[in-house]
Order: sequence, then C-alpha cells, then structure tokens
Amino acid sequence: MIRPFLASLFLPLALCAADTPAALPLWPNGAPGSEARAAEPEKIEGSNVCNVHKPTITPYVPAADKSTGTAVIICPGGGHSKLCLGHEGYALAEWFRDHGIAAFVLKYRLAREPSST
Repeated sequence: MIRPFLASLFLPLALCAADTPAALPLWPNGAPGSEARAAEPEKIEGSNVCNVHKPTITPYVPAADKSTGTAVIICPGGGHSKLCLGHEGYALAEWFRDHGIAAFVLKYRLAREPSST
C-alpha cells in the first residue's frame, strides 16, 4: 500500500532527473517560520552548508533499466549546526543511484542556527 503512494509522490521527480540533479524547493516562499529569511544566502564551508531557510530535495534517480524500484530519503547529519552534504548527502545519493536505488537528498533547516524558529 505504501509503495504505490511513494511512487505517486516521487514519479514527477524521477522524470526530471539528470546527471546533475536540480534541487527542488519544498516551499516556494521559504520554510514556514523562515519566510522573512528566505532570501538570505546559504553559508558554504567546503561541502558543508548552514543558514538554510529554503529547504530543498534533490533527486538522484537511476536509469530505468537499472532501477530496483526502491527509494531512500537521505537526511545528512551535522549536529544541528551544519549539513554535511558532501559525504553524507550527495556522494551517498550517487552511490545509491549507481546501484539502482533512487535517492533523495533533503536539505533542511537547522535547529541550532542563530535566530532559528
């Protein structure tokens, strides 16, 4: 029952997948409670990011002939003060995609961000 539901959610994302996936915003005007900060630039430190106020999801979808029909959502760690998107996000998603598993990297707001709601 849950698989058809998930497929209906992620099929549109799968159709837009490419070698370099585009991040899709979760809210058009920024996250609830952070709308006033949505235009603030993210702070990038190497492959880590902080000051996230426009959360996104980035699809990594395998080719149809390699797909296993399985999908995962990756929520990179970072101690609530940063997101380790490199090794805990995008690199992991590429590995899953290369092994026939669709992966979706979630870039989310951080609880320990200064002035976080």
